[in-house]
Amino acid sequence: MEAYSCFAQVYDLFMDNVPYKEWGERIKEILTSYGIRDGILLELGCGTGKLTRELAAFGYDMIGLDHSIEMLGIAREQEDMAAGGARKEILYLFQDMREFELYGTVRAIYSACDSMNYLLAEEELLQVFRLVNNYLDPGGVFLFDMNTPYQYAEVLKDGTFAENRE
Repeated sequence: MEAYSCFAQVYDLFMDNVPYKEWGERIKEILTSYGIRDGILLELGCGTGKLTRELAAFGYDMIGLDHSIEMLGIAREQEDMAAGGARKEILYLFQDMREFELYGTVRAIYSACDSMNYLLAEEELLQVFRLVNNYLDPGGVFLFDMNTPYQYAEVLKDGTFAENRE
């Protein structure tokens, strides 16, 4: 995704307020409630892999998929720098979530940080849902978040969002 080519280098700096650890714990809690305590998980729109690494730390075999080669490069670098060396290796895939392909099925798929909002047409969303359905194990779980038109039109409508950092 071209929009993240230059931004990838500072993405984590501007996302430093995101509680990835808590999100990872919540996703694990939800998955556990569905009996998914291990196996392969896929993250759509994994970005720099912070949440992907949180789930890997719980013992899941992780696949992180993103459409920005720069974001995936940072994800790989950060995984390499992870302390301990006992972490499971994460498979990062440079693919568009509207056309992704896997070699088999996964126990669960999730997408966080409003990544699904990059799908601008209903048909794109439906295509992702078809692919998710195709690659989920029977009884698998799909978790995602999205902002709604109301959020953009009413809550965020005239807001200016800026940060002043070195």
